[in-house]
Amino acid sequence: MKAATKWTAAIVGLLGGNVLAMVALAVSAQHGTAQVIPGYYQKAVHYDDALDEAARSSALGWSAEVSVVAGTVEVRVRDRAGAMLTGARVHVGGYQRSRAADRFELELVAAGDGVYRGVLHGSRLGWHDLTIAVEHGGRHFTERATTEAR
Repeated sequence: MKAATKWTAAIVGLLGGNVLAMVALAVSAQHGTAQVIPGYYQKAVHYDDALDEAARSSALGWSAEVSVVAGTVEVRVRDRAGAMLTGARVHVGGYQRSRAADRFELELVAAGDGVYRGVLHGSRLGWHDLTIAVEHGGRHFTERATTEAR
């Protein structure tokens, strides 16, 4: 076999392998339910609203620290001075990254001294993208967070 024939066969083989890989990936992508970013089009349409909301939340100076352990979501809310914020209404919404189409919404219950808790139903271990909304004294604070449920 000549060198030109070997090179031609190698190139055709690589191109054919690439086509087969793309077909396999396209077929497997059609059977999954995960989305990269749920509702991405609506998020893009309302991007300016999200920026305004982030600016208002930043001006308040509040912070929210979230953790998910053994199916329990816990949020600690602090004001600008670092003091725990009590008497607030706290809502958490989000999704597990590997099941982005399976969103959840939780209204958390005050557990004392600026700590709020809620229970996630089902097995939800892994990374979560969350939106934390806090209402207190007529003011509204929103923070986006990513955390690993353990």
